[in-house]
Amino acid sequence: MKIDSDDPIVTRLRAGDPGALADAYDRHAARCRGVAYRVLRDDALAEDAVQEAFAALWRRRDGMTVHAAGLSPWLVVVTRNAALTLLRADTRRRLREDRDFAGTPVEHGRDPSDVVGAGETAAAVASALGELPREQREVITLTYYDRLTLAQVAERTGAPLGTVKRRAQMALQRLARLINGGGS
Repeated sequence: MKIDSDDPIVTRLRAGDPGALADAYDRHAARCRGVAYRVLRDDALAEDAVQEAFAALWRRRDGMTVHAAGLSPWLVVVTRNAALTLLRADTRRRLREDRDFAGTPVEHGRDPSDVVGAGETAAAVASALGELPREQREVITLTYYDRLTLAQVAERTGAPLGTVKRRAQMALQRLARLINGGGS
């Protein structure tokens, strides 16, 4: 038997009661916020992910099937997915800005040596990445640019986790040598 069942809230949601959404938020938002923050490490973005999860709850209230565990597991998964979507969008935005920034003129108030240094560093990293073997470059690209964990890289590439870890280690060592002028 469930204690503090979400069944009454779900019933009210299906009936279109906005107060049910508020009750669901009061009951589950803190946990969802914690899940989103662990993914995003940013309070504002975490709150956006939580808002998206509860908006999805409201949009899907008619066809909702809540299992014995209640709303919490559903909301946690939806919140995590919303957080990952925001993380990917933020990563793409930052990469785009970095790419655009490398070719832009110096703005007033910025130290020109910082701008030049950032462009040179980005060029050195891009050049060094190009010199890595394909398997090592793939691991670095998936972990740093796509923000996948090594376990996720192993799953995506079909390589054993130990192999992926070793490739990452070797790639980082080689990148350090290439960027710092030590050659291969």
